[in-house]
Amino acid sequence: MTRIRAALLALALLTAPTARAAEFDHYLLSLSIAPSFCALSPANQAKPDCQSLTAERYRATPLTVHGLWPNIARVSVNRQPSRCDGPSLGRLPAALIADLDVVMPGGAGLRRHEWRTHGTCSGLSPRDYFATLARLAHQANATIAPILAERGYFGRQMPTTDFLAALTASNPTLAAAVIIDCRSPRGGGQVLVEEIRLTLSKDFVPIPADTVGMGQNSGCPRQGGLLPAGP
Repeated sequence: MTRIRAALLALALLTAPTARAAEFDHYLLSLSIAPSFCALSPANQAKPDCQSLTAERYRATPLTVHGLWPNIARVSVNRQPSRCDGPSLGRLPAALIADLDVVMPGGAGLRRHEWRTHGTCSGLSPRDYFATLARLAHQANATIAPILAERGYFGRQMPTTDFLAALTASNPTLAAAVIIDCRSPRGGGQVLVEEIRLTLSKDFVPIPADTVGMGQNSGCPRQGGLLPAGP
């Protein structure tokens, strides 16, 4: 009987999931405005993705991925799930890496960091996590980028209320999930639209930000932040 139990235990360990999801109730998809990120500090400006950023690349994909984060509603940032049990990142398919280079241009270092810190808490495999992340980024750009261009926001203030009204007319479900995050560069200067974040269900469907305790304006003045024209 001891041998049988030992054999069953070994089989259970072999067939157990490779990642253990954290307890969480929604995702936060954080999408960066690349020129804003680069302008926030000299350290950011020195990063390879900032050094290689072009106006053409920015206008083609104005929203690039910072991360896809398993989150708990109404819990502070420092208490959110992070660094859970799970496999190492390993090697992703070449086609997926090529896609990520477009929507998540931080390169292998950012992928490793985001997987170790956040992806391991999702319960997804690395391949599924990054494929989902890329798909969501493409969908967000397909809906939001035309509004940024049509409303003439590039190179001027983007009032949060005006942007949300325009997005509501196009996609009210997505608009309710949006959080606009603004920051000033280190040392002072013009307040920039740094990120557009989306609150998503565990099935990756947009859910209203207020249902998870988040406001839609995060640090932006009443008149909004500057949306850069380019790098």
